[in-house]
Amino acid sequence: MKLRFLFLLVLFALSCSKDTKYAYYQNLPAIEVDKRIYPLSLLENDKNIDVLMVIDNSGSMNSIQQGVIRNSRIFLEQFAKQPYINWKIGIITTDRSQAPFLGFANPFDWTLIDPRDPTSFDRTVAQFQDVVSSLGTNGDSSEYIFYNVKRVLDLYNGATASRPAFLRPNSHLVVIMITDEKEQSMIDFGSAYDAPNFVKTLSQYVAGNKILRFYGALNRKDLQGCTNPGDDDPYAGSQFEAAINLTRGFNISACIDDFGSDLAKIGKDIASLVSLPSLLLKQRPVVSTIKVYYKDKLLPPGPKEAGGVWFYEESTNTINFYTMDFVQDIQRDYFKIDFDVDDGNTRS
Repeated sequence: MKLRFLFLLVLFALSCSKDTKYAYYQNLPAIEVDKRIYPLSLLENDKNIDVLMVIDNSGSMNSIQQGVIRNSRIFLEQFAKQPYINWKIGIITTDRSQAPFLGFANPFDWTLIDPRDPTSFDRTVAQFQDVVSSLGTNGDSSEYIFYNVKRVLDLYNGATASRPAFLRPNSHLVVIMITDEKEQSMIDFGSAYDAPNFVKTLSQYVAGNKILRFYGALNRKDLQGCTNPGDDDPYAGSQFEAAINLTRGFNISACIDDFGSDLAKIGKDIASLVSLPSLLLKQRPVVSTIKVYYKDKLLPPGPKEAGGVWFYEESTNTINFYTMDFVQDIQRDYFKIDFDVDDGNTRS
């Protein structure tokens, strides 16, 4: 009887050992190679930029407006063709009585460009050019850039369906000032429109983690090539310079022959405001084993200057891309990312 009891006890122990061992192996991370398809729509990046262009439409502005029209393509190419930037553009004038000309009642934005249809960018450029052409030069002889920016943004704040909000809640805000006159808002509307006060007020329209930036394309007597400004006030020490410096933007001369190249620099700087597009990995990789494919084409890793397209950031567990220029359709295309999972277990 005692032998039978011992025999049963040994069988029970062996059975428990087998079940425990099986359960142990069941709980081990079973995936050693992680192969996932990531739709490009999952790209996580800081992608919204609202661009407000304030273009003087007084009597002396024809040549500068024509410069904007001629060079609009090279300006828009810097950011509007980037598939990871959700841009939006509005155009207003310096006339305090005029309604917006573009991008307020109806959006003028990134959805106009279809990566499968190259002509969609051409149509977008043409629409932009047509609007600038329609501004004319019969606007008020007093130029109110600061006042008009706040007036129009307050008017289009989403309170009514006929006036949808221009600003998006999670977006950078860029203001491009194009004029040959001095800024006159403070003269007629008081100290609230002194550049430091105005910038402080406008910064409250932008989320705390977003950027407010001013640029200028100006005709001032102390700027390169400017021999016939609208008045004798220089750029140095002006309200324009103060707003631009406070927001870390920059000014270009609207008087030079190479105006287009400098306008393109503004466009390129706008694109730089967004962070690099990235994909969050669901598991920790063994870094040396990561392979990233775009539609089955292997993309090289490493520094951008060495030809790399992406790099891995350990602190965020993300694959980060320097550019999306190679992407054909951000809504439908995909990445495949292969790697060995770093599960803490050493496998032979």
